[in-house]
Amino acid sequence: MPALQAAAERAVGGNAAASLIALDMRNGEIVSTVHRQAGMSGAVAPGSTFKIVTSALLLHKGVVKASSKTPCAKTTMVNGQQFHNIDDMVMPNATFREDFAHSCNTAFIDLRDRIGDAELSAFATRYFGLNSNAWKVAEGQGSVDGVVPPAVGDNDKAAQMIGQGALKMNPLTMASVVATALTGQFHQPVLQRGLPVFTRPDTLPAHVTAAIRTMMVDCATIGSAASLFKGMPGVGAKTGTAEVGDGTNGWMVAFRGNIAAAVYVEGGASGSSAAGPIIRDFLAAVKA
Repeated sequence: MPALQAAAERAVGGNAAASLIALDMRNGEIVSTVHRQAGMSGAVAPGSTFKIVTSALLLHKGVVKASSKTPCAKTTMVNGQQFHNIDDMVMPNATFREDFAHSCNTAFIDLRDRIGDAELSAFATRYFGLNSNAWKVAEGQGSVDGVVPPAVGDNDKAAQMIGQGALKMNPLTMASVVATALTGQFHQPVLQRGLPVFTRPDTLPAHVTAAIRTMMVDCATIGSAASLFKGMPGVGAKTGTAEVGDGTNGWMVAFRGNIAAAVYVEGGASGSSAAGPIIRDFLAAVKA
Protein backbone atom coordinates (compact mmCIF):
# COMPACT_ATOMS: atom_id res chain seq x y z
CA MET A 1 0.00 0.00 0.00
CA PRO A 2 2.00 2.99 -1.24
CA ALA A 3 -0.02 5.51 0.77
CA LEU A 4 0.66 3.72 4.07
CA GLN A 5 4.33 3.27 3.24
CA ALA A 6 4.60 6.99 2.54
CA ALA A 7 2.79 7.75 5.80
CA ALA A 8 5.20 5.52 7.72
CA GLU A 9 8.23 7.23 6.17
CA ARG A 10 6.83 10.66 7.04
CA ALA A 11 6.09 9.59 10.60
CA VAL A 12 9.59 8.24 11.25
CA GLY A 13 11.25 11.08 9.38
CA GLY A 14 14.98 11.33 10.03
CA ASN A 15 14.91 9.37 13.29
CA ALA A 16 17.55 6.72 12.65
CA ALA A 17 16.90 5.13 16.05
CA ALA A 18 13.28 4.32 15.18
CA SER A 19 11.84 1.41 13.24
CA LEU A 20 8.20 0.88 12.26
CA ILE A 21 6.35 -2.15 10.95
CA ALA A 22 2.65 -2.23 10.11
CA LEU A 23 0.55 -5.10 8.81
CA ASP A 24 -2.97 -6.03 7.80
CA MET A 25 -4.44 -7.93 10.73
CA ARG A 26 -6.70 -10.00 8.46
CA ASN A 27 -3.91 -11.82 6.63
CA GLY A 28 -0.53 -10.79 8.06
CA GLU A 29 0.55 -8.89 4.94
CA ILE A 30 3.10 -6.19 5.77
CA VAL A 31 1.91 -2.81 4.52
CA SER A 32 4.68 -0.52 5.82
CA THR A 33 8.31 -0.93 6.83
CA VAL A 34 10.80 1.73 7.89
CA HIS A 35 14.32 0.72 8.93
CA ARG A 36 13.41 -2.83 8.01
CA GLN A 37 16.53 -4.56 9.33
CA ALA A 38 15.98 -3.46 12.93
CA GLY A 39 12.23 -3.82 12.53
CA MET A 40 12.37 -7.44 11.43
CA SER A 41 15.64 -8.81 12.75
CA GLY A 42 16.07 -6.92 16.01
CA ALA A 43 16.07 -8.92 19.22
CA VAL A 44 15.39 -6.78 22.29
CA ALA A 45 13.08 -6.81 25.29
CA PRO A 46 9.65 -5.43 24.34
CA GLY A 47 8.77 -3.97 27.73
CA SER A 48 5.14 -3.53 28.63
CA THR A 49 3.88 -4.01 25.08
CA PHE A 50 4.28 -7.73 25.84
CA LYS A 51 1.59 -7.41 28.53
CA ILE A 52 -0.76 -8.13 25.62
CA VAL A 53 0.48 -11.73 25.56
CA THR A 54 0.66 -11.98 29.35
CA SER A 55 -2.90 -10.67 29.60
CA ALA A 56 -4.14 -13.10 26.96
CA LEU A 57 -2.70 -15.99 28.97
CA LEU A 58 -4.17 -14.79 32.27
CA LEU A 59 -7.58 -14.21 30.68
CA HIS A 60 -7.51 -17.50 28.77
CA LYS A 61 -6.60 -19.45 31.91
CA GLY A 62 -9.31 -17.73 33.92
CA VAL A 63 -6.87 -16.20 36.40
CA VAL A 64 -8.57 -12.83 35.90
CA LYS A 65 -11.35 -11.11 34.03
CA ALA A 66 -10.98 -7.57 32.76
CA SER A 67 -13.23 -6.48 35.64
CA SER A 68 -11.35 -8.41 38.35
CA LYS A 69 -10.04 -6.31 41.22
CA THR A 70 -6.25 -6.51 40.94
CA PRO A 71 -4.55 -3.93 43.18
CA CYS A 72 -1.64 -1.95 41.80
CA ALA A 73 0.92 -1.56 44.57
CA LYS A 74 3.66 1.07 44.47
CA THR A 75 6.35 -1.64 44.59
CA THR A 76 6.57 -5.40 44.93
CA MET A 77 9.44 -7.60 46.12
CA VAL A 78 10.53 -10.90 44.58
CA ASN A 79 13.28 -12.66 46.50
CA GLY A 80 14.83 -9.37 47.51
CA GLN A 81 14.48 -7.76 44.06
CA GLN A 82 12.24 -4.71 44.00
CA PHE A 83 9.98 -3.99 41.03
CA HIS A 84 8.24 -0.64 40.66
CA ASN A 85 5.87 1.33 38.45
CA ILE A 86 6.65 4.37 36.37
CA ASP A 87 6.19 7.59 38.37
CA ASP A 88 5.60 5.52 41.54
CA MET A 89 2.04 4.81 40.40
CA VAL A 90 -0.28 3.18 42.92
CA MET A 91 -3.95 2.18 42.42
CA PRO A 92 -5.16 0.16 45.42
CA ASN A 93 -8.65 -0.40 44.01
CA ALA A 94 -7.66 -1.05 40.40
CA THR A 95 -9.25 -3.60 38.13
CA PHE A 96 -7.14 -5.68 35.74
CA ARG A 97 -8.50 -3.55 32.92
CA GLU A 98 -7.15 -0.42 34.63
CA ASP A 99 -3.81 -2.09 35.38
CA PHE A 100 -3.37 -2.78 31.67
CA ALA A 101 -4.50 0.68 30.55
CA HIS A 102 -2.11 2.46 32.91
CA SER A 103 0.63 -0.20 32.59
CA CYS A 104 0.94 -1.24 36.22
CA ASN A 105 3.94 -3.54 36.54
CA THR A 106 3.35 -4.65 40.10
CA ALA A 107 -0.18 -5.95 39.47
CA PHE A 108 1.08 -8.20 36.67
CA ILE A 109 4.06 -9.41 38.70
CA ASP A 110 1.84 -10.22 41.67
CA LEU A 111 -0.11 -12.66 39.45
CA ARG A 112 3.01 -14.65 38.51
CA ASP A 113 2.32 -17.47 40.97
CA ARG A 114 -0.83 -18.34 39.01
CA ILE A 115 1.17 -19.63 36.04
CA GLY A 116 3.99 -22.13 35.69
CA ASP A 117 7.56 -21.22 34.75
CA ALA A 118 7.15 -22.55 31.19
CA GLU A 119 3.52 -21.60 30.67
CA LEU A 120 4.01 -18.17 29.09
CA SER A 121 6.55 -19.62 26.67
CA ALA A 122 4.24 -22.46 25.63
CA PHE A 123 1.25 -20.12 25.28
CA ALA A 124 3.24 -17.69 23.11
CA THR A 125 4.22 -20.55 20.83
CA ARG A 126 0.80 -22.15 20.61
CA TYR A 127 -1.28 -19.06 19.90
CA PHE A 128 1.12 -16.33 18.73
CA GLY A 129 3.55 -18.33 16.56
CA LEU A 130 6.58 -17.19 18.56
CA ASN A 131 9.62 -19.34 19.39
CA SER A 132 9.29 -20.74 15.88
CA ASN A 133 12.40 -19.63 13.99
CA ALA A 134 10.35 -20.52 10.91
CA TRP A 135 8.99 -17.25 9.52
CA LYS A 136 10.07 -16.49 5.96
CA VAL A 137 8.65 -13.09 5.16
CA ALA A 138 10.41 -12.67 1.78
CA GLU A 139 13.25 -14.07 -0.28
CA GLY A 140 16.52 -12.97 1.28
CA GLN A 141 14.78 -11.24 4.18
CA GLY A 142 15.60 -12.84 7.50
CA SER A 143 13.64 -12.20 10.65
CA VAL A 144 13.85 -12.96 14.34
CA ASP A 145 10.52 -14.55 15.07
CA GLY A 146 10.33 -13.64 18.75
CA VAL A 147 11.81 -15.55 21.66
CA VAL A 148 9.93 -16.30 24.87
CA PRO A 149 12.00 -18.87 26.78
CA PRO A 150 10.70 -20.74 29.81
CA ALA A 151 11.34 -18.68 32.93
CA VAL A 152 14.26 -19.69 35.10
CA GLY A 153 13.03 -19.12 38.62
CA ASP A 154 10.64 -16.67 40.22
CA ASN A 155 12.57 -13.48 39.49
CA ASP A 156 12.86 -14.30 35.81
CA LYS A 157 9.15 -15.08 35.65
CA ALA A 158 8.37 -11.74 37.33
CA ALA A 159 10.44 -9.95 34.69
CA GLN A 160 8.78 -11.82 31.84
CA MET A 161 5.32 -10.84 33.08
CA ILE A 162 6.18 -7.24 32.14
CA GLY A 163 8.16 -7.93 28.97
CA GLN A 164 11.65 -7.97 30.44
CA GLY A 165 14.08 -10.79 31.22
CA ALA A 166 15.26 -12.90 28.30
CA LEU A 167 12.34 -12.02 25.99
CA LYS A 168 13.53 -10.94 22.53
CA MET A 169 11.20 -9.13 20.14
CA ASN A 170 11.12 -6.57 17.33
CA PRO A 171 8.42 -4.43 15.69
CA LEU A 172 7.54 -7.24 13.27
CA THR A 173 6.77 -9.70 16.04
CA MET A 174 4.95 -7.14 18.17
CA ALA A 175 2.73 -5.98 15.29
CA SER A 176 1.93 -9.66 14.76
CA VAL A 177 1.15 -10.04 18.48
CA VAL A 178 -1.41 -7.25 18.23
CA ALA A 179 -3.02 -8.82 15.17
CA THR A 180 -3.28 -12.24 16.79
CA ALA A 181 -4.60 -10.87 20.08
CA LEU A 182 -7.38 -8.98 18.31
CA THR A 183 -8.39 -11.47 15.63
CA GLY A 184 -7.68 -14.64 17.60
CA GLN A 185 -5.84 -16.25 14.68
CA PHE A 186 -2.09 -16.15 14.03
CA HIS A 187 -1.16 -15.14 10.49
CA GLN A 188 2.57 -15.19 9.85
CA PRO A 189 3.67 -11.76 8.60
CA VAL A 190 4.53 -11.76 4.89
CA LEU A 191 6.25 -9.22 2.70
CA GLN A 192 6.29 -11.40 -0.41
CA ARG A 193 3.28 -13.50 -1.36
CA GLY A 194 3.58 -17.11 -2.46
CA LEU A 195 6.21 -18.32 -0.02
CA PRO A 196 5.56 -21.07 2.53
CA VAL A 197 4.20 -19.66 5.79
CA PHE A 198 4.34 -20.94 9.35
CA THR A 199 0.89 -21.65 10.77
CA ARG A 200 -0.68 -22.40 14.13
CA PRO A 201 -3.99 -24.27 14.34
CA ASP A 202 -5.23 -22.93 17.67
CA THR A 203 -7.29 -19.76 18.00
CA LEU A 204 -7.85 -17.51 20.99
CA PRO A 205 -11.42 -17.58 22.31
CA ALA A 206 -13.69 -14.61 21.68
CA HIS A 207 -13.81 -13.50 25.31
CA VAL A 208 -10.02 -13.09 25.29
CA THR A 209 -9.84 -11.11 22.04
CA ALA A 210 -12.76 -8.90 23.12
CA ALA A 211 -11.09 -8.13 26.45
CA ILE A 212 -7.73 -7.30 24.83
CA ARG A 213 -9.43 -4.97 22.35
CA THR A 214 -11.30 -3.19 25.13
CA MET A 215 -8.16 -2.81 27.25
CA MET A 216 -6.12 -1.46 24.34
CA VAL A 217 -8.85 1.07 23.58
CA ASP A 218 -8.77 2.06 27.27
CA CYS A 219 -5.01 2.59 27.03
CA ALA A 220 -5.52 4.95 24.08
CA THR A 221 -8.45 6.86 25.58
CA ILE A 222 -8.03 6.99 29.37
CA GLY A 223 -4.72 5.27 30.03
CA SER A 224 -1.01 5.81 29.44
CA ALA A 225 -1.45 6.77 25.76
CA ALA A 226 -4.54 8.96 26.16
CA SER A 227 -2.78 12.28 25.58
CA LEU A 228 -1.36 11.01 22.30
CA PHE A 229 -4.59 9.88 20.69
CA LYS A 230 -6.98 12.56 21.89
CA GLY A 231 -9.39 13.35 19.07
CA MET A 232 -8.39 10.26 17.05
CA PRO A 233 -11.24 7.71 17.16
CA GLY A 234 -10.92 3.98 16.60
CA VAL A 235 -7.46 3.53 18.10
CA GLY A 236 -6.23 0.98 20.63
CA ALA A 237 -2.69 0.97 21.97
CA LYS A 238 -0.16 -0.30 24.49
CA THR A 239 2.86 1.61 25.68
CA GLY A 240 6.17 0.08 26.67
CA THR A 241 9.46 1.20 28.16
CA ALA A 242 12.12 -1.50 28.32
CA GLU A 243 15.03 -1.16 30.72
CA VAL A 244 18.41 -2.04 29.20
CA GLY A 245 21.39 -1.66 31.48
CA ASP A 246 21.41 1.96 32.63
CA GLY A 247 19.16 3.12 29.80
CA THR A 248 15.77 2.49 28.22
CA ASN A 249 14.17 1.75 24.85
CA GLY A 250 10.80 3.16 23.86
CA TRP A 251 8.03 0.98 22.43
CA MET A 252 4.45 1.40 21.34
CA VAL A 253 2.01 -0.88 19.55
CA ALA A 254 -1.39 0.19 18.28
CA PHE A 255 -4.19 -0.57 15.87
CA ARG A 256 -6.74 1.33 13.83
CA GLY A 257 -9.17 -0.25 11.41
CA ASN A 258 -7.56 -3.40 10.05
CA ILE A 259 -3.99 -2.18 10.56
CA ALA A 260 -1.68 -3.11 13.45
CA ALA A 261 1.57 -1.21 13.92
CA ALA A 262 4.60 -1.33 16.18
CA VAL A 263 7.33 1.23 16.73
CA TYR A 264 10.63 0.72 18.54
CA VAL A 265 13.00 3.57 19.37
CA GLU A 266 16.44 2.57 20.57
CA GLY A 267 17.41 4.73 23.53
CA GLY A 268 13.92 6.21 23.79
CA ALA A 269 13.14 7.56 27.26
CA SER A 270 9.65 6.05 27.23
CA GLY A 271 7.15 4.51 24.87
CA SER A 272 4.80 7.49 25.10
CA SER A 273 7.41 10.15 24.46
CA ALA A 274 9.65 8.39 21.91
CA ALA A 275 7.52 5.89 19.98
CA GLY A 276 4.10 7.41 20.60
CA PRO A 277 4.25 10.45 18.31
CA ILE A 278 5.56 8.29 15.46
CA ILE A 279 2.79 5.71 15.66
CA ARG A 280 0.16 8.43 16.13
CA ASP A 281 1.28 10.24 12.99
CA PHE A 282 1.26 6.99 11.04
CA LEU A 283 -2.21 5.95 12.22
CA ALA A 284 -3.59 9.32 11.22
CA ALA A 285 -3.37 7.99 7.65
CA VAL A 286 -5.31 4.81 8.49
CA LYS A 287 -9.10 4.70 8.22
CA ALA A 288 -10.86 3.93 11.51
